[in-house]
Amino acid sequence: MTQWQRSQELLERAKHSLSGGISSNVRLLAKPYPLFFERAEGAIIVDADGNEYIDYVLGQGPMLLGHSHPAVLDAVNAAMRRGQLYAGQHELEITVAEALVDIVPCAELCRFGLSGSEMVQAAMRVARAATGRTKILRFEGHYHGWFDNVLISVAPPLDEAGDRAHPNAVLMSKGQVPAVVDDFFVLPWNDLALVEQLFADHGDEIACVMMEGMMCNTGAIPPAPGYLEGVRSLCDEHGALLFMDEIITGFRLGLTGAQGRFGVTPDLATFAKAMAGGFANAALVGRRDVMELFTQGVNHSG
Repeated sequence: MTQWQRSQELLERAKHSLSGGISSNVRLLAKPYPLFFERAEGAIIVDADGNEYIDYVLGQGPMLLGHSHPAVLDAVNAAMRRGQLYAGQHELEITVAEALVDIVPCAELCRFGLSGSEMVQAAMRVARAATGRTKILRFEGHYHGWFDNVLISVAPPLDEAGDRAHPNAVLMSKGQVPAVVDDFFVLPWNDLALVEQLFADHGDEIACVMMEGMMCNTGAIPPAPGYLEGVRSLCDEHGALLFMDEIITGFRLGLTGAQGRFGVTPDLATFAKAMAGGFANAALVGRRDVMELFTQGVNHSG
C-alpha cells in the first residue's frame, strides 16, 4: 500500500471515462501521478487518501482568500438560492463592474465572460477593430490561454525558437492551424531595444502589444526598469494598443494588479482567477472609446 493508493485507484478508474484520467494536460506532469482531492479549507487541502497539504498552488491562482472562505461561500449560496442562470442582466453584475472601474487604473468600461482565455480573445478582437490592423506583438514565455491562436512560443524548444532578436513563432500543440502564426510578431521579454526596432519596421501593422505585466507562467520575471514605460510610449507613438493580460497578476501583485504596482496603464486588461475566487468568471476592462466598440459591430457573446 502506498501513501497515495486511493488516488492511484481513482486515476486508473478515471482513464476509462476521461482522456488521460484528467481534464487538464498540465496535471499529467504530476509525479508519481495526479492526486485526487476530497476537501479543502483555508490553506489546507486533503487528498483522497486523507493526506493533508499546505496548498501553495491555490487552484492555480484563484484561491486568494483560501479554500471555503465563509464570506465567499455565503455570497455564492445566497446568489444561487435566487436562481442559477437568467440569460439576462442582474444588479450584482453592475456592482462588480463598478468595483472594477473604481479599482483598476485602465478600467473605464467592462465586459464579463466565463474564462480568461475567452476574454483574451475578446481583447484581441476589439484591439484589431479599434486600430484596423491585424498583427499582434507577443512575448516568449507569456501565456494567454490554450486556444489555437494564442498557444504560441510559451515554452518553445531551443532548437525551434530561432534567433534571439528574431524569434520564430512556435506552435505548442499538435493540431494547431499553422497559419495562426502569421498574425503575430514574437520577441523575447524585457528587451526594449528589440521592441523599438520592431515598431520602426512594422509599427503601422501592429494592432496591440499583448503581455503579462510581469512574466508569470514560465517563471516570475518582473519588467526591467523603464521597460513597461518604453512599450507604453511606443504604442502611443505608433497608434497601437497596450493589452495587459492580468489573469495571473490581477489582485495578486496588489489590489490594482501589475498596472498599479508598476505604474503603467494599458488600454485593455483581462482578469480572472483571483477575481472570481474559484468560480467561473472573468473580465475584460479598458478605455471607454475602445470598449464601446462592442456596441458598434464588434461581437462578444457570453
